[in-house]
Amino acid sequence: MKAKALLLLLMLGIVSADTSTDIRNTLCPLVTLVRQIGVFVAIVMLSWAGISFMTSGSDPMKHKEAEKRLEYVITGILILVMAFYIVARMFGGVNVLSGGDCPWV
Repeated sequence: MKAKALLLLLMLGIVSADTSTDIRNTLCPLVTLVRQIGVFVAIVMLSWAGISFMTSGSDPMKHKEAEKRLEYVITGILILVMAFYIVARMFGGVNVLSGGDCPWV
């Protein structure tokens, strides 16, 4: 099972075959992947919340549900930003906005 997981990570480019790499070089692709997925999910959920607002009409229950969804999306975006800030502080040199020392970002 471990061999299959390692092979999958090697194919995705998340880990390298060279075991002497620094932790930043190993962590950068993972941080980049998580950031890209998080931004994609945030955009989709924000769009869904906006569409819910537009289609709620005069129904107060639908409006309240859309308002709650928007609250959750904004909270999720704040958590996402703070998570990358914490990673950047823990591993000084991983700049979460420009990729830092990740050459592929």
